[in-house]
Amino acid sequence: MKCSIVLLVLSVCQAVVLAQADSPEATVRQQFPSGGTVRLHLEAGGYEVIPCDSDSIVVTYQTRSPERLKGVKVTIKANQERADLYVANTPSNNFKATIEIPRQSNLWVRLTAGELNVGNIMGDKDLEIRAGRLQVDIPRPQEYGHRDASVTTGSIEARAFEVSTGGLFRSFHQQGPGRYRLHAHVMAGEIDLRDMI
Repeated sequence: MKCSIVLLVLSVCQAVVLAQADSPEATVRQQFPSGGTVRLHLEAGGYEVIPCDSDSIVVTYQTRSPERLKGVKVTIKANQERADLYVANTPSNNFKATIEIPRQSNLWVRLTAGELNVGNIMGDKDLEIRAGRLQVDIPRPQEYGHRDASVTTGSIEARAFEVSTGGLFRSFHQQGPGRYRLHAHVMAGEIDLRDMI
């Protein structure tokens, strides 16, 4: 029995090691102060944008092979008020990246295709995807003033703002009490604005 458990543990460990070996990763870091605007110019892939409590932007990305990883180009150009981050030459599938930005930041994103998940970033948000899925955490909907979302074809699930719609040319516009602005658009796909309750 003990031998079977040991073999099972070893096989699981081996699978984890192989999975990690199949997904090499790289990291790019740039100092950037809280309170500025972060602009993300992203080629196809799966992206997660999360808040951090340091004055820096950190991009950690991975693919299935070292050859594909070497071809990816990540560039950050920053001054005291604005940072432009470019991710280019991504492989056609299985590219994932986590982007950490200061918690207090205005965020602007343009993604060609894929999935974009945005965590609780405190600031204006201007987010657009040509094709794919956009998910945004909205723990405090009252912090937003102008908010709008639209899809050319697809669905909008905006529980944070009590909206649910789908089909062709769907959208909503609202005005709330807060100071932040939210704009979300997906040409083909879905938008999920989650209230985190």
